[in-house]
Amino acid sequence: MSSDLDEIVFADLSKYRKKKEMPPFPLVAIVGQQVMKKTLLLHASNPDIGSIMLVGEAGIGKSTAARGLRDILPRTESITGCFYNCHPEDKENWCMDCKSSVEDLNSYPTRISISELPIGASEKRIFGGFDHKSRLKPGFVGRVNHGYLILPRANLLDPAFLNRLLDISEAGIHRSKSESGDFSHPADFKIIATMNPEDGELDNEVLERFSMIISVKAIKDIEERIEIVRRVEAYRADPEDFVLKNRREMEAFSARVTRARDLVKRTDVPEKVEEAIKKITKKLGQDNDWVKDALRQAALANAAFDDRVWVTVDDVAEIAELVLGHRME
Repeated sequence: MSSDLDEIVFADLSKYRKKKEMPPFPLVAIVGQQVMKKTLLLHASNPDIGSIMLVGEAGIGKSTAARGLRDILPRTESITGCFYNCHPEDKENWCMDCKSSVEDLNSYPTRISISELPIGASEKRIFGGFDHKSRLKPGFVGRVNHGYLILPRANLLDPAFLNRLLDISEAGIHRSKSESGDFSHPADFKIIATMNPEDGELDNEVLERFSMIISVKAIKDIEERIEIVRRVEAYRADPEDFVLKNRREMEAFSARVTRARDLVKRTDVPEKVEEAIKKITKKLGQDNDWVKDALRQAALANAAFDDRVWVTVDDVAEIAELVLGHRME
């Protein structure tokens, strides 16, 4: 029985999805993996946490979980026809086309975008560029503005590409200079990367640019593995019905994340919590503004996700391992 179960992995599910246009496997339907799921929900609750990475062997549901976030992300408004998902009320960060439009701009309701970068995608497809008629065609970094970019097997990317993506994500704008012409556009997106250590390692300098790195372990419990098989087979038999049966729980988490995004803006970080962050980072030799802000933003998300407008030392303790684990020997 055990060897049979080892054949059923989420990697198979990914191959199945590529053959058909199916809804993503619901995040809430993934068996176990509570730390991974909580991390994704915190990231959705407060994107200011920064980029995150899920590390583990192939077939344990890392990319599946990231895709499953799509139906939990909050709803928003985007200007109709805008390549960059400009929000009608965020005029300061509109793209040049929206700013220069002389017509009244309409908008439509949508969910915050989440896109997956195909493995092997060309530089032009990732970063955009000009076509043969000198028209600017946005790449992934433009189309995922105000959303999330999934980077599967990030350690297979050219390190220069990966660093460039992280640079753009942190800046929130993409500037490019080439022989064809110069351009810039908003690119305010967050990265959810995955990595299989068997594919090779990443330099520590790159890893430290991720605010959270989560180690995802394969489930060994036989009953949980049987439940994984049952759910994967139910999804394969009728994806729409499987998603529908999980709809109520998905909507509940979506409402919780939406409320958390609002609460984060009003959540207070007391002085004693700031002092706790300083003490922890100093003790671990990570006393720098980058790490302290990552701890602060993750603690804010944890409090807001728990429907509170104040952060406690316990919030910092709960998320400390997620932020600091990969920064220690």
